[in-house]
Amino acid sequence: MKVVIIGGAAGGASLATRLRRIAEKVQITIIEQSPSISYAACALPYYVGDEIHDKDSLYVANAKLLDSRYRVRVKDNTKAVSIDRKEKCVYVKNILRQSEKVYYDKLVIATGSRAFKPSFAENKEGVFCLKSVEEASLLKDYLKEHPVQEAIVVGGGFIGLETCENLNHLGIHVTLLEKAPQVLLPLDPEMAGYVHQELRNKGVKLFLNTGISSIEKEDEGLVAITDSGDKLKTQLVVMAAGVRANSELAKDCGLEVDERGFIMVDKTLKTSDPDIYALGDVINLKGCDDEHYAKMALASPAQKQSRILAYNLVANEGKEHHYEGALGTSIVRVLSLTAGSVGFNSLWLKGREDVGFVTVHAADHVSWYPTAHPVHLKLLFSKQDGRVLGAQAVGEHDVDKALEVVSMLKLKHGTVYDLVDFESAYAPPFSSPRSPVNMAGAAAVNQLENLVHNVSAQDLSSFDPENTVFLDVREEMEFNQGSIPGFINVKLCDLRVKIGMEELSKEKNYVVTCQVGVRGYIACCILKGLGFEHVYNLDGGYVSWKNFEQNKLTH
Repeated sequence: MKVVIIGGAAGGASLATRLRRIAEKVQITIIEQSPSISYAACALPYYVGDEIHDKDSLYVANAKLLDSRYRVRVKDNTKAVSIDRKEKCVYVKNILRQSEKVYYDKLVIATGSRAFKPSFAENKEGVFCLKSVEEASLLKDYLKEHPVQEAIVVGGGFIGLETCENLNHLGIHVTLLEKAPQVLLPLDPEMAGYVHQELRNKGVKLFLNTGISSIEKEDEGLVAITDSGDKLKTQLVVMAAGVRANSELAKDCGLEVDERGFIMVDKTLKTSDPDIYALGDVINLKGCDDEHYAKMALASPAQKQSRILAYNLVANEGKEHHYEGALGTSIVRVLSLTAGSVGFNSLWLKGREDVGFVTVHAADHVSWYPTAHPVHLKLLFSKQDGRVLGAQAVGEHDVDKALEVVSMLKLKHGTVYDLVDFESAYAPPFSSPRSPVNMAGAAAVNQLENLVHNVSAQDLSSFDPENTVFLDVREEMEFNQGSIPGFINVKLCDLRVKIGMEELSKEKNYVVTCQVGVRGYIACCILKGLGFEHVYNLDGGYVSWKNFEQNKLTH
């Protein structure tokens, strides 16, 4: 059997090597238009920032290795021009413009995606994208040859933020333009707020709700013109404003694609042609359930797809393995912070009445051990059965640990009760007896069992001040260092006394806060135990409110 793979990056190369390991006699050919095979695209910003010095280390494999070790024929520097489904061949043209037909029994399209680069940014000196080794090398060479002191990065996604960080490390003053109201759209706004503060604290000029309409050349550099008409002088522009699917071959030969150009595949990764498959950034999955994302431009889903597809290419009909979609587990380092998410965020779940949430601000290890740092963790769950729907975390350390625990539980359809039962590897330098995920799970269970009702900082404005008592149960010193307007300070240890001395109306609403929500929960339990019915705990306490207000003011 002849298997032809168009695209030799992570997905295509992984598929070829996996297929060879399980099918020695299959004839495997990779067609790749660039000279680079199987490179680490995620490493490109760190190569530009000189955190990775050796360019050769970016390549996982090369054509010679694939041929000698795996007997995979690689046609690099060769462009796939068109697909003839009737004749079952791919028309290709190499670097010398020589044409050839490559015949297949099974064809795999692994062409990935390309960075979006508007026409006004094309062929302009000092304007770069960062999607290939060649592009990264051009940018790195430009930085060596030009004394760049000011740079603009367009786009606040993963590549944009990683580029900001690495240019910042090189001593370049960075301005980040993001068209959305926040960076990192997989995060809820209040969680992205921690990233906004980190960028600004480290000297990055952050413009939200700001797109770019043109780039003009000036004698001393470039001028980026925003959608609102502002002119920003710079010496360098990196476009990181999203990607587009490289699906022209599929569209031209009549394969089914969605409205955004992604190739539609079923759970066996088969396209609308029974002899053509696709994987990686270029696909959209049919029949994806409400636990997974149908498309996700990340390396880990592509690796999983390549393993499944290798089996399916040689499996008998009805024996294929199925790809169910991605959980969306992702993470990024932003200067001294780490931010990431798994599963769905509040925007994705908007309109669902069964969604609960809880935010905890817990130390990455016991607070009495030196250098403990907070992990801000938000958990989304079903109020019907406690099923984990998603989580987001931001902190200096251990964000990956928290997200990976939630990711595994979500994969197994776990609940917040499982988060309570999870056993972390505890020792003072590493964790706490109750890790952040334990605490988030316990706080969610408290809501499920109707022990407390949480409200967000955004919800505070919906309470009628005439019919609401706002209580801050922190110590007086904490309260004096910063408090929420309208809240009165009643220390937690004095709460029962105050209730006993004053005739407080049980008809009113009582909104309680503390520093991070723990003492607020205790206060809510006291109030409910004494017959108060309309009691609410501010999710994440004063820390969450302060972050919400800072983010609101700096938009």
